[in-house]
Amino acid sequence: MSSNSPSIAVVTDSTCDIPQDIADALHIRIVSALLTLDDQTYEDGTGLSRAEFYTRMPSLPKPAQTAAPSPLAFESAYESALASGAGHVVSIHVSSHLSGIFNAATQAAKCFGERVLALDGEHVSMALGFQAILAAEAALEGAALSAVLRVAEEARRRARLIALIDTLEYLKRSGRVTWLRAGIGDLLRVKLLVSVVNGWVKRIDMVRTKTRALERLQSIAGSWGRIDRLAVLHSGAPDAAHAYAEQVRSLSDHPLILTEVTPVIGAHIGPGCLGLAALLAPV
Repeated sequence: MSSNSPSIAVVTDSTCDIPQDIADALHIRIVSALLTLDDQTYEDGTGLSRAEFYTRMPSLPKPAQTAAPSPLAFESAYESALASGAGHVVSIHVSSHLSGIFNAATQAAKCFGERVLALDGEHVSMALGFQAILAAEAALEGAALSAVLRVAEEARRRARLIALIDTLEYLKRSGRVTWLRAGIGDLLRVKLLVSVVNGWVKRIDMVRTKTRALERLQSIAGSWGRIDRLAVLHSGAPDAAHAYAEQVRSLSDHPLILTEVTPVIGAHIGPGCLGLAALLAPV
């Protein structure tokens, strides 16, 4: 093990949306989910850029499909981490209510006994990513396994995510949100505000204009109290995301992260979405 490698490795999946430079600096291993469009399957982040996906999305002849990585993909990541000298692996993943990824990771972890612990992050995008980041920071500082697990658990409780869904067409089509199928699938012109609570997507509000929706997002984030870390999320809307980042930057003293949402999420929410992921300051 090199002097720079932590004794506890952190693994997550590509729904975390952690920018690659941050993942590299913290030695976070990211296992790619799968995306199929036009009958071609890609590992998330390979062979198809996020910008290209969102450009192509409105003209796709049939909806993009997503799938969890196989347990073998997680086994490979765990083997690599342990072979590099890590004594344990902490594997933190997207909500089990939203994806089969956690189940695949759990299945793979069983092959390694107590050396690998899979955790349900109960979130998605940077609300998941912040959990992996804090766990990895603790590991790099030499924290014991119990401390790294405690940091990850506390980060999960402090994580928040709210988002503006620009059109309900893709969310309705995905079939992942039962309350949408049951009640408001015909309101395709509204801007839907959602949050992730205890691993489930919850409706916050519906408004008619994007301007009003973004104001509501900022107001909600401002009501959370002191924010330690903040990320602006977007699906194929970089200009709007940069402009919004300037509006909300003051909500946190920590450098803001701006990231484009993985196509594995974007396939279900569509282009033009904006969101905020936050890690609240410890009480």
